Amino acid sequence: MISIRTCQAVFAAALSVAGPVSAQSPLYEKVLLPVVVEGPLSGAFGSSWVTEIRILNRGPEAVAVFGILPNCFFECADPAILNPGVTFRPRVSFGEQGLNGVFVHPAAGYADDLSFGLRFRDLSRQSQTWGTELPAVHERSFRSDKVSLIDIPLTAGFRHVLRIYELDAREREASVRVRMYRIVPENREPNATPDPLLGQAVVGLRFPLPQLLDAHPGYAAVSDLSTIAPLGNEDRVRLEIEPVTPGLRIWAFVTVVNNETQHATVITPQ
Repeated sequence: MISIRTCQAVFAAALSVAGPVSAQSPLYEKVLLPVVVEGPLSGAFGSSWVTEIRILNRGPEAVAVFGILPNCFFECADPAILNPGVTFRPRVSFGEQGLNGVFVHPAAGYADDLSFGLRFRDLSRQSQTWGTELPAVHERSFRSDKVSLIDIPLTAGFRHVLRIYELDAREREASVRVRMYRIVPENREPNATPDPLLGQAVVGLRFPLPQLLDAHPGYAAVSDLSTIAPLGNEDRVRLEIEPVTPGLRIWAFVTVVNNETQHATVITPQ
């Protein structure tokens, strides 16, 4: 087995030929694929989930990408070289069926040349729906201040999961504060009283092991929103997530899944 230090050296050397960078510049950029289920993964109410991933190089040059070949984080395989105009179906490094998210690493300066298609779908009902599109999250979308998730419905018959990710993929004690606010759905007054705070909680992030070459972010999942605040008869709420740990950069989203149809709605920061 090749050592992690050797893997890192190969990683750096390979990316250094992918494009001009200065001594102070990173060799690669990070793009988060938030849910990667090569699965199928059994879920609630008989559901069976997979994520289908496609990457298109829409730029004029070939792009080197680490993290999208089967053994690239564990046996130092070469990066994938994506030719212009090619739509590629990758296999990425994942843990815990990828529910904790996976980073892929395009060469620095080339991430915007790539278009991602992530479709999360329930195979048990594949004749009824083609699934739900998930975002691929560039590192510039991670925030050190606050992430706001607006207009989350609390209607009976749906289940919710809040997923939180951090960018650095460096194992340490890390936590965020999640606040929940009431939304008045019919409010049309921009100068109305601010949304009332319903409650808050501090949530710790965990880091999958081993941490090889920034493969996985720190991650937390909250599947019961009543642990943040009493829900009572609330109809719509918003969540505000901010780092507690200094220097933490985060991104988050909520899935709302119908218990009968398994249709998933994704609520992301806008």
